[in-house]
Amino acid sequence: MDREAHICRRGFLVGSTAVAFSLAVPGFAFARVVKAEGALKKERPQKACVLWYSQTGHTERYGKLIAKCWEKQGLTVKTGNIKQADRSALAGYDLIAIGTPVHYFDVPQNVQDWLAGMPSIKGAGVVAYASFGGNGDGQHNAAVSILEALANRGGIPLGMDTFGNMSAYPPTWSMGNEARTLKFRDKPDQATYARVRALAANVLGRYGRGQGIAGQSEPSFVGLFKGSISRGVAKVTIGKHEIDEKLCIRCGTCVSRCPVGAINLAIPRVDTKRCILCFGCLNNCPTGAHDMTTFGKKIYSFAELLKRHKITIQEPDGID
Repeated sequence: MDREAHICRRGFLVGSTAVAFSLAVPGFAFARVVKAEGALKKERPQKACVLWYSQTGHTERYGKLIAKCWEKQGLTVKTGNIKQADRSALAGYDLIAIGTPVHYFDVPQNVQDWLAGMPSIKGAGVVAYASFGGNGDGQHNAAVSILEALANRGGIPLGMDTFGNMSAYPPTWSMGNEARTLKFRDKPDQATYARVRALAANVLGRYGRGQGIAGQSEPSFVGLFKGSISRGVAKVTIGKHEIDEKLCIRCGTCVSRCPVGAINLAIPRVDTKRCILCFGCLNNCPTGAHDMTTFGKKIYSFAELLKRHKITIQEPDGID
């Protein structure tokens, strides 16, 4: 998935196709190209920051592995969820990696908003990665969007990749399509983690050579329905989104996981208009207090899916 900074024949053909299609179909976006411009602030990185938005742990695993790889090379690395991160401190890092899952064929809205509020990170090397469930759709363009946001703040693109895992989208299995999700029950596997390590190593190599990359989005039909459009359609299918007071223990897990502050445990109530339907509350509630339905069927969590099928998510080897 990493691409060296040059224009290739395939890129020209893809770009030409996108232009032609954009003229034929209103709303189809032109291909976006993110280029490495400017110079890195240092010859060798010393301080790095790896941040992620993660609801069921996949994106966090990849981020922690990138951080571990860099620490082994002598870097001081700060890690964490973007919700708790101090954006004002980002200017002090030589190398920054941002990761996110793909929601509704796009970068989640809360991550887009967070990136838009970043300060200048001029001269910092930047890395983007996206996690996706099953076969995925839109993951490449989501990673490009993250890279673009970081480059727009003065970052120098050094790496980009996408990593697949089990889907954590509850309506899929709750509607009886468990097989679609369980087909990827062995993901992520050690081969996935090997690719994460390769990304981390390649980034350090490029930093040392002062060699950036170029990222280019790809034409996609689903791109016409990404983000709020797809999420709006999904919301129509949700019949109930409530908190069962008999089961709720007021632990606050759902509040901390909600990226848009849509949950009030004092009532308790979910602001369904503000909700971006990430299912973080449902997937992480320890007591199953979040009561949701889709097409009249009860939605059950990712944790419950793992329990029912005795699945343990693989962790990367040799990180201790």
